[in-house]
Amino acid sequence: MRKVKEPTYKKYITGELVRFDERNTGFSRGAVEADKYTLMHKRSVENIAKQIPGKTILDHARWVSGRTVDYLLRKNALARETSPIYNKKYRLKDPDPQAMSRIIKEAALWIGADLVGIAKLNPLWIYTHWGLHNAMYTNAAGDGDPIEIPPEYKMVIVLASEMHYEGMRYTPNVEAETDIGYSKAAWCASSLATFIAELGFKAIPAVNELGISIPMAVDAGLGEMGRSGQLITREFGPRVRISKVFTDLPLIPDSPVDIGVQKFCEKCKLCAKYCPSRALMTGERTDKAWDVSNSPGMLKWPIHAMKCFDWWVKNGTHCSVCVRVCPWNKPNNFLHRMVRVFAERNILTPFIVFMDQFLGYGKQAKPVRVQDPSVVEK
Repeated sequence: MRKVKEPTYKKYITGELVRFDERNTGFSRGAVEADKYTLMHKRSVENIAKQIPGKTILDHARWVSGRTVDYLLRKNALARETSPIYNKKYRLKDPDPQAMSRIIKEAALWIGADLVGIAKLNPLWIYTHWGLHNAMYTNAAGDGDPIEIPPEYKMVIVLASEMHYEGMRYTPNVEAETDIGYSKAAWCASSLATFIAELGFKAIPAVNELGISIPMAVDAGLGEMGRSGQLITREFGPRVRISKVFTDLPLIPDSPVDIGVQKFCEKCKLCAKYCPSRALMTGERTDKAWDVSNSPGMLKWPIHAMKCFDWWVKNGTHCSVCVRVCPWNKPNNFLHRMVRVFAERNILTPFIVFMDQFLGYGKQAKPVRVQDPSVVEK
């Protein structure tokens, strides 16, 4: 892994970048067009009666229960300034940015984050307006309300929460790792924001709200964006959920990193090959947008967001096949750390991809039956 002066996406910028309107995300478009997120959950309940292996009442209950903390914190804590709970009188005097950066990282890891980085907040990554999806779930604003992060919030702390390797192998059947991952992310961001507020400084926690998390994570040195449109981390590959805390606390930004993802993804293409919705590109990068859900001006592999979301609705649960089949998605053990040395340097990439497939790492795991999932209708 190399620390670099500029994030690796910067060399692919071909035109003017502008802030993105959250109303154009797949989730917000789906909420407006047909309330597709609700339809997905309705299909999940319908699947219970069909007793489909991997989509039983037990699988459904595990999935929804994992999201509980996320639902609660989105309605009560995320996407708004955190108020101190007890210390409303004192403020930490003249904090040293370097020391505070170390303290903040220690606190974030103690709270439960698996990775943490710090970046100067790039205003380009803040949405222009609220989209319906996040507006509905947070009650922090209304659909179409403008978004402005006050100028004193100069820094963003970016957190990554690991989703467990074995749990992710069940997708596109029900896998609850995504949902418990969101709850962990919400917990970490809101708890770290409270830590900062009790020091007498300002903090706004968020997960998917307010801005685009992936470029913030890249700026903070947590990884690079891959062909799948997701953050690829050195430690966990794409198997993370991202949260962030905007703050006026004086901090030192981390350096971006180059872990070889850009060249690796050019040769690999497994996420696009196995995407059940055909929402991912197999070809070369483009700086053109498919539709309003993509931003032009940067060479990348844009995602067909609505193809992906429509597949979720049909499937009756979210899909993480692109995460499951990614060769960077490995347990962080000695063997895979050794292979990573070659992957980061783009040495033997086709062979690494071949062996990944040959050894069956990207294969879907069979559903586990804890007990007879018989259903009795009310």
